[in-house]
Amino acid sequence: MRDLLLCALFALLIGGCAYKKPAPLTTEELAPFLKNDPASLSPKEHSRLYADFLQKRYTPWLLNRVDTASSSVTWAIRYYEKRTLFGENRLPLLKSRWSRWIENSNYDALNRMKRHAVTIRPSNLRLFPSERPIFFDPSSAGEGYPFDYNQNSAIKAFTPLLVSHLSRDGGWAFVQTPFALGWLKIEDIAFVSQKQIDRIMKMPMVTVVKEGAALYDGKQNFLFYAKTATLFPLIREEDGFYRILVPKEIDRQARFEESLIPLTWAKRMPLSFDRTNIALIASGLLGEPYGWGGVAQDRDCSAMTRDFFAPFGIWLPRNSKAQAKVGKVISLKGLSKREKERVIIKNGIPFLTLVHLPGHIMLYVGTKNKNAYVMHNIWGIRTEDGGRYLIAKAVITRLDLGMEIPEADKKSLPIERIDSMNIPIYPASGEISTSLPRL
Repeated sequence: MRDLLLCALFALLIGGCAYKKPAPLTTEELAPFLKNDPASLSPKEHSRLYADFLQKRYTPWLLNRVDTASSSVTWAIRYYEKRTLFGENRLPLLKSRWSRWIENSNYDALNRMKRHAVTIRPSNLRLFPSERPIFFDPSSAGEGYPFDYNQNSAIKAFTPLLVSHLSRDGGWAFVQTPFALGWLKIEDIAFVSQKQIDRIMKMPMVTVVKEGAALYDGKQNFLFYAKTATLFPLIREEDGFYRILVPKEIDRQARFEESLIPLTWAKRMPLSFDRTNIALIASGLLGEPYGWGGVAQDRDCSAMTRDFFAPFGIWLPRNSKAQAKVGKVISLKGLSKREKERVIIKNGIPFLTLVHLPGHIMLYVGTKNKNAYVMHNIWGIRTEDGGRYLIAKAVITRLDLGMEIPEADKKSLPIERIDSMNIPIYPASGEISTSLPRL
């Protein structure tokens, strides 16, 4: 008995003094950054931004052919054929499978169909007409799942499309979306008539603000789950609901049915840029899992920033590099860590400013204890041994995230690699000096 008690006491002492691995300093608490009223948008400025948003959203329906050169369409073939690729079984991708994908892409038929369409459910825009993933070396940290390099982007329901042509087997459509080109499964789209387009483009819109809202057709048959920033045409408001149009299809032709969504699950576009709405949208995005290119309908860094701005009627491109060029840009290259933070705090507008580093984009949310903070969906922190300390969700952090982790590769921390900031709401006018006063 005495021996058992001694063993238990020893285990307690060892466990109580055991080394606890430091964790990255992250939070999902918004309140400290919403103490002050956010910058306001004038009605004129907000109207301009929303008009630009709608113009870009409906671009596929305003075109009569895919708006790019054939060389741009086939870039993925040239890029990936130079690399060793792996499949879902973690073995090198079979050349026969790769060849079938290319053959099935049928790029000789580019722009032969030229029909307008719409997504009838959430889907995935692929670089090749296949649901099969493409990985680089999955044994390396930061590779393997969820980094499926056949994934271009998640696509929300009711997204306008222009269909260039179909794959040889007819199972896929090569489309231009409002922000990217790629392949969608034919079963996830439906063709629309000009009459339908004219009707929808004249209707007001609502945006989903409840992450994973269940949508139903007019007979209460389940359709799909909609993520924040999914848009639907609005018919009217009634008895605690919005009456909206939802997409279905018959023989590949779109049919729009009336449905209801609670007022607490959606808001009329564009939302006012105020404290309540910022908290509503940001809190729904925080904590959501990381998903490269929208894998599993999750978000990566640029999808998070895009879905934050969209309900307010502010358009962003899809990837981080393009987002960093929108609006007025301030270069942070060549500055020290302290100088970068100083410039961001001086010129940044909380919740209206993006901070960029190669391959990543973050939303500046303000300061706490004189430190700049950002909201971002991040996979992890690179460690000195080439590994990753996983975060894998949307969080709020300081710019020096990872400094508190002994094994972190300090040269790869966000603050070391930040190279620019930009304010998307201002018209682009090239880069501006870091010595300018607050915008």
